[in-house]
Amino acid sequence: MKTRIALVLALAGLAACAVHPRATDPMPTLPALEGEPLPPPPSEPETPGVHAPPPAAEPAPAPAAAPAAVVPAPAPAAPIVKRRIWGRVAITTAVISPSQLMGPEMPFAPEYKRLPVFPERLTFDVSWGLLSVGEATLGVDKIVMFNGRPAYHLLSVARSNSFCDTFYQVRDLNESWLDARTLTSLGYSKKLREGRYFRDVWVLYDRDAGTFVERQTSMNGSFTIKTGTIPAQVQDILSSVYYTRSRPLPDGGQVVVDVNTPENWPLTVNVVKRETVNVPLGRFSSVQVEPAMRREGLFIQKGKRLRLWMTDDAARRVLMMKVEVFFGHITAVLREMV
Repeated sequence: MKTRIALVLALAGLAACAVHPRATDPMPTLPALEGEPLPPPPSEPETPGVHAPPPAAEPAPAPAAAPAAVVPAPAPAAPIVKRRIWGRVAITTAVISPSQLMGPEMPFAPEYKRLPVFPERLTFDVSWGLLSVGEATLGVDKIVMFNGRPAYHLLSVARSNSFCDTFYQVRDLNESWLDARTLTSLGYSKKLREGRYFRDVWVLYDRDAGTFVERQTSMNGSFTIKTGTIPAQVQDILSSVYYTRSRPLPDGGQVVVDVNTPENWPLTVNVVKRETVNVPLGRFSSVQVEPAMRREGLFIQKGKRLRLWMTDDAARRVLMMKVEVFFGHITAVLREMV
C-alpha cells in the first residue's frame, strides 16, 4: 500500500509528488560572509586587600587571607552577519541552500525568452482508479534573480487528501529555477515527506564552469555532498516540462533534452497523437506526448509508462497525466487553471 500511494502522488509536478507544508530554509551564510568577532570589553582591574591595624590593648589578629584575584568575564559571542548572495558566485560546497542565491523579484524584460504561459497555476485532481487520493498543483509564479541571473521560479506541489492522511500522509514540494534568457536550469530543490519516508535534496548548476553541486540532508540533520560535471545546456525534470512545452510538437516528432538528476542522461519526449479529451475544466483539443524516462524523476519510476495530454495550442497547458502501473492506472486531471 505504501508503494501504491507514493506512485499515486508521484504525479504532482508533472506527476511528481505529494506535498508537505514547505520546509523553511534558514537564512543561509557563506563562511566568507560571516562577521568578524567584536573585541572583548576591557576587564575590571584587580582590587588589592587592605589590613586594618589591631587595637592597642588587644593581641594582633591572625593575618588576613590574600584577596581572590578578579577573573574577567568571558567576551560575548561574536555576532554572525548573515547575508544572501544576490550577485553571481561560483557554485561550490560553501553554498548551503538555494535560497541563499535568491534575490529580489524582477519584472519581465524584452530580452527574456517567453514561456507558453506566465504566470500560471494548474490544479489537478489525482485518483487511483475510481478512488480520489489527493490534489496537485503545477505552475510558475514569478521571475527572481537567482545567482545573478533572472530566472523563472517553477513550483510543483501535491498533497494526499484526508482519506489517505489517515494511513499514509504525503506532503511533497519541488522547485526549479529556469534561466529566463536561455530556458536552461540553474538548479532544483526537492522536499519529500511521505509517511516515514524523508528526502531533502537540492542540486545547483554552474553553467560557466560546467559543474554541479548536490546536497542531500537526512532527517537527523546530517548531509552528504556530491559534485560532478554537466552538459552545456542542462535541464532538471521539472524545468524539462516547461522546456518541452516551449518547443514545436509535430506529429511523430521528438524533443530530446539533456537532463541532470544529478546523473546526466537524455530525456526523449515522443509526440504520439492528437485527440480531444474531457477533464473537469472542460473539453479540449490536445496533443499526447510520452516521455521515455530512464531514471527516477518527477514523473514515475524507470520502466513505467507515462502519457501526458497538453492543449493543442500555443499555451500547451497540461490537461491530464496517466501512469500505467502493475496494479492499474494513476490519473491526474486538470480541475482549475489561472
